[in-house]
Parts: sequence; C-alpha cells; structure tokens
Amino acid sequence: MPHVLEALAVLMKEAAEREILPRFQHLATGDIISKASAADPEDLVTVADRAAEAFLTEHLAGLVPGSLVIGEEAVAQTPSVLDALHGDSPVWLVDPIDGTKNFAAGIGPFGVMVALVERGESLLSGIYLPLENDTYLAERGSGATWNGQRLVAHAAGSAELTGTIYSRFMPPTVSASLNAHPENLRLAESPQCAAFEYARLARGDHDFVLYYRLFPWDHVPGALIVREAGGVARRPERSAAAGDADYRARSAEPMLLVAPDAARWNAVRTALFEPRPTET
Repeated sequence: MPHVLEALAVLMKEAAEREILPRFQHLATGDIISKASAADPEDLVTVADRAAEAFLTEHLAGLVPGSLVIGEEAVAQTPSVLDALHGDSPVWLVDPIDGTKNFAAGIGPFGVMVALVERGESLLSGIYLPLENDTYLAERGSGATWNGQRLVAHAAGSAELTGTIYSRFMPPTVSASLNAHPENLRLAESPQCAAFEYARLARGDHDFVLYYRLFPWDHVPGALIVREAGGVARRPERSAAAGDADYRARSAEPMLLVAPDAARWNAVRTALFEPRPTET
C-alpha cells in the first residue's frame, strides 16, 4: 500500500497546516473545552482537535474502499463509535492532536497520529510532528521511514537506560509493584506527548517508555513504527515465552512497555518487573 501511505503523509501535513498550526498560540478562551471525567479530570479538547479530526475523517475513508474512521473526539462524544474496531471492516484510528494539553498551553511537543487497522492487525501508520516538520511512516512488514529515509534505531549509548514511566493512572498496587528506581534506569521528564515519545524511541534516542491506560489512537500508530524500525511494543505483564504479547489495537491489557530493540526491552522489563535477589 505505498500509495496509501504516501497519501496519508500528505493528509496529516495538510491537516496540520490547515487546522492546527494557524491556531497554535492563538486560541481564545472559548477554544479550549474541558472533557473532564472521573478518570481524567484534567482532560481537554480544542477547536483545533475537532477541526483536524473532521478534516481527516472526511478524507481518510476515501483512501481505502470500505474503510471506517474512529477519531478520538468522535469516541469522546459517542463511545459506541469504538465498536467498529471489533468488526471486519478496515478502520482508521485518528488522534488529531496528540499532546493537546501542550498545544492548549502554547508549547510543544504535539503531533498528528493515524493508523489503518483490519481485524485488529495494524497495516500502516503515520506520525506527523508539525513543529519539527517530521513525518514518520510504517507499513507492516515493509519497515519504517523518517522524512523518507529508512528508519533504524540507534544503538544504546550506555549501560544506563533512560526512559519515561507514565504512572499517573496506575492503581497504587500497580505502581508499588514496580521496583523503585533500579540502578541501571534513569527516569526522564515526560513530554506529555505519545507522538513525540514514539518518534524518539523509533530513532533510538530514548531507551524505553512504560504506559498505563491505553487508548488505541494513542499507541497503535507509534507501536507499528517502533516495531518496523526494529523495536518492541509489548505487554510486560506477559513474558514473550507465554505467547504473542505484542500490543495490538484490540489488546485489553492496560500496560505497555516500548523500547527501540529487544535487548533494551528485556533489560527494562527485568529491572522493573522481575524480583531482585535478596541479600544474604
């Protein structure tokens, strides 16, 4: 589907140029709307999110005959829209602005994320970072690109691994079960933007990220790009030996560990989840 991937890249950039960037740092008070819920009392949406999603929804379905579109904001308004993910039709998953809180505050990073899924399997995906003018694309089995160049993650720079743990939504029993600050892991400040996180993981510029509470539009696009660049996006609560634990659009588990390669993924999983030897 190279032609579809090329068309997706054009649409993501056009959505940013038409609907997102002209509103960046120019939002009026009424352009920022609360989506507060018991699960996330700080959730926001802006007029730019809704306009970009409307633009992408209008144009994406025409790229693949019979495809449907599931947008984050459409699901927020009508949760049953998400049911299409469990059908047989190809489905576009759309996060019109990932990093909305950053965007609303007039700062970066933020990005556009889109993936095409069929029967739960990711077929292709894209991430566009408007402030950097960077485009990341992937097609299942065909690799990933960054601004048109083949994307292969850099090797780890040292034995110390740097990454981010998103613990905000973790139940206390889950966060308490993680080994506290293992010596070989260094925690970095979160950019609050999965699009940016997945891009730097795919490049190998960051060593890991651990997510909790997974929405498919936040993770399906980036997970495919990371995997096609040689990385791992897998549920850490199941070991690889227990069967296929790769993250998919229909995955129900709430936790996801992502790394640029298997060695780093295994090292982080061991450090965070495996019992440490007791000293004698």
